Amino acid sequence: MAKGDDRALVLYWYWAHHRGVASEYWAKFYLVADSIRLNRSDGALIRITAPVGRGETPDAAQQVLIAFSQQLIPLIDTYVPR
Repeated sequence: MAKGDDRALVLYWYWAHHRGVASEYWAKFYLVADSIRLNRSDGALIRITAPVGRGETPDAAQQVLIAFSQQLIPLIDTYVPR
């Protein structure tokens, strides 16, 4: 993302029933499948953002996002219904 001189890198995925999916289409497929199988259609869009500083590469921001997401993933089921 960019606005003026500010830049940020965004990482997002869909989470439902102990499953993380990066594809919107697979998320919809699993939503329908879970709706039929479990009679549930809840889930979440997880989005985390890291600023890309001046002189910093997007790869550096991506490494920050990946490290944070690895700490976040074990906590997600505490907040997102199963």
